Amino acid sequence: MPSLITGFEYDIFISYRHNDNRSGWVTEFVKNLQEELAATIKDPVSVYFDANPHDGLLQTHDVDASLKDKLKCLIFIPIISQTYCDPKGFAWKHEFLAFKKIAADDALGLKIKLTNGNVASRILPISIHELDASDRPLIESEFGGHLRGIEFIYRTSGVVRPLKPVEEDAKSNLNHTFYPDQINKVARAIKELTVGIQNSISPTPYVSALRKTQTVPTSTRKKIAIAAALICLISFASYGIFYFGGLGSWLGKEPNKSIAVLPFENMSNDPEQDYFSNGITEDILNHLVKIADLKVKSRTSTLQYKGTGKSMTEIGEELGVANIVEGSVRRVGDKVRVVVQLIDTETDTHLWSETYDRDLQDVLALQSEIAIEIANALEARLTATEKTNIQKELSQNAKAYDYFLKARAVRNKSNGEKLDNDNALLLIDQALKLDPNFSQAYALKALLWYNRGTYGVSQKTWQDSALYFSSKAISKDATSPDGYLVQGRMHRYLGNLKESKAALEKAFKIAPNDLGVLTFYGYRLLSEGDVKGADFVLKSIENEYSLTDPEYYLELGNVYYSIGDFDTMEKLLKKSKSLNPGAILPYVYLGQLYQNAGEYDKGIQEALIAEKINPKETFVTDLLAWLYYLKNDMEKAAKYWARYKELEADFEDSTQTLPFRHRLGMAYLKLGRKKEADALFHEDLKIREELLSGKRSMGTWSNKGGVFYDMAVDYAYMGDAAKAVQCLDSTLHYEFNYSWGFHNDPMFSGLRQRDDFKSVISKVDDQEAFMRKAFSNAINRREAGKELKDALK
Repeated sequence: MPSLITGFEYDIFISYRHNDNRSGWVTEFVKNLQEELAATIKDPVSVYFDANPHDGLLQTHDVDASLKDKLKCLIFIPIISQTYCDPKGFAWKHEFLAFKKIAADDALGLKIKLTNGNVASRILPISIHELDASDRPLIESEFGGHLRGIEFIYRTSGVVRPLKPVEEDAKSNLNHTFYPDQINKVARAIKELTVGIQNSISPTPYVSALRKTQTVPTSTRKKIAIAAALICLISFASYGIFYFGGLGSWLGKEPNKSIAVLPFENMSNDPEQDYFSNGITEDILNHLVKIADLKVKSRTSTLQYKGTGKSMTEIGEELGVANIVEGSVRRVGDKVRVVVQLIDTETDTHLWSETYDRDLQDVLALQSEIAIEIANALEARLTATEKTNIQKELSQNAKAYDYFLKARAVRNKSNGEKLDNDNALLLIDQALKLDPNFSQAYALKALLWYNRGTYGVSQKTWQDSALYFSSKAISKDATSPDGYLVQGRMHRYLGNLKESKAALEKAFKIAPNDLGVLTFYGYRLLSEGDVKGADFVLKSIENEYSLTDPEYYLELGNVYYSIGDFDTMEKLLKKSKSLNPGAILPYVYLGQLYQNAGEYDKGIQEALIAEKINPKETFVTDLLAWLYYLKNDMEKAAKYWARYKELEADFEDSTQTLPFRHRLGMAYLKLGRKKEADALFHEDLKIREELLSGKRSMGTWSNKGGVFYDMAVDYAYMGDAAKAVQCLDSTLHYEFNYSWGFHNDPMFSGLRQRDDFKSVISKVDDQEAFMRKAFSNAINRREAGKELKDALK
């Protein structure tokens, strides 16, 4: 059968090591591929396949002469196995390398431009084994980069082998691939290449025009000569611009691998299924953040585009990404259809698209498959470890996964209400009943328990639960970052700083683009004097939010606070407030900023609005009390600090308290109520001692650093300066670096001339100077690289 293109012997050449066909795998593959090609490409496709090692090309034959015609093919398919990449091997030397040389020199060339504008090689690798570490550099050096092919690899515990057409337990394949799907991908890749080849050799009009030049009049030929000279001059100028002006390097630069995943559209005609389509989106995103070579926007930054009418180009500009994934999910009973598209935002063209029809059970593996397809389309380098981490299934039970998605949806939509937290826990428990090995469910349960510390739950209960369930998550899947992230936060709270760093470091290695991981790990590094932490924090902020997100200005405002640029911080907080007037934090942060600047009336104005939003927020109560105290309005200061009784009455755990008693005593002292003040300071010291001994429990609003700080205030009031300074020094071990308090707390006025107090202040100032320098340099680096948005335009 002749080739589709004149001058070529075959359309496809199948190259393999004969040892890999002892079981008949390659023969079966060729048979199935030919059947799929017949249903995919209209014209018959010719395939050269040396099925019989006894009558095919052997080492004793004149290889060059025998293969000269056979290797004149459009597409070369090497079956990549554990033995194929062998410089001494027949297939490698006389087929693979020989075709590569022939194709590089023939009329088509080795690379073909496809109809969608992308470029593909005429060598289409089919992988049936994992390559040995020594073989991968060999084949990648020949390909000039990462090996990109179609895999037929079955992986399960302790097993890696070629994927069979019929599997006894197909769903246990950790690769989550099905043989018919992979065959279909090969056929589609061949069709894409053949169409590109046919387009590349279409006759062009200039050939016939050249044949007529000898009949052109002399005067016309002179005009043509002048025009040609001008063209040459322009060409030389263009050459100079291309190579010396930087255009050449611009055209040859690496593809932009920044990407955002928009919320998938719910096509089920049932708003109650939104959690499912959103869950699919989030899990694809969670897989992509594990790929270090990608720059991934967070779920938070893309939520605003759900149902948007904006173009992909507009969204790309707003998010600062070159690529966008959009899609839809239709669920009817246990049948699911997922449509996914990868779009270049600059040209608004499709780079890749696919439709998946799956049973609900099979959807558990689909997100990882989609993430890998996206990475391949963007030519992102995907390490073996990253690929393994991505290919882990969330759960083996579809109903458990469904409960998990519902629980996560409740948490994502919550504003921190206790009822939402309780409902999410109930849903997670249902998921874990169905799948006791569900790692991410354990991690979410750990996080929900961590959050319960703010609701007055017993410290031992929420603390032990958060540690237990995060450990359980890690034991079920050590390649998931979620359990490590909760452990890192818990150990930071407990003051176990080495353990905190170790856990966050593991989370970072698994998911280097996870923005939550970047934030906590970044601050962990900064606390230990590592300037890289500032870059991580800024990267997380820039990637997580867009210019339309109020949270962006809030988080960036904290960075500018660290560098001492309070004017910029104020502008950023006001911008955040204008975008979301109902959010409480911009008012709280502005109130604190004005307190530090001595503008107490402006601070009170902001804090009173925050109080209207949430009258029971303890931080707002404390802020208002401080602002009135500093303004010398002791009656109002005392009124707010005295609210500790009604606020504590709502706590489930009666041993928990708020650190307001000694501050109320401070106001009473100014009001001349010294006896009451004495009683409050002594009561507060007793509570702090009971907290340290474990007789009382804390909530997540305070840790041991805060306890030691409050004890320093109590000891300073009682005249025990040495103990007060000792307690202040202890706060630094727990990273309670409350700079304003160390420098301005009125209770420390009698300590400021002591050398030991000055030593503590020096440590605080050194840390503050380090943070200022680290963030300033990080901002400068990102501005130079044009990686910062124009937040105040």
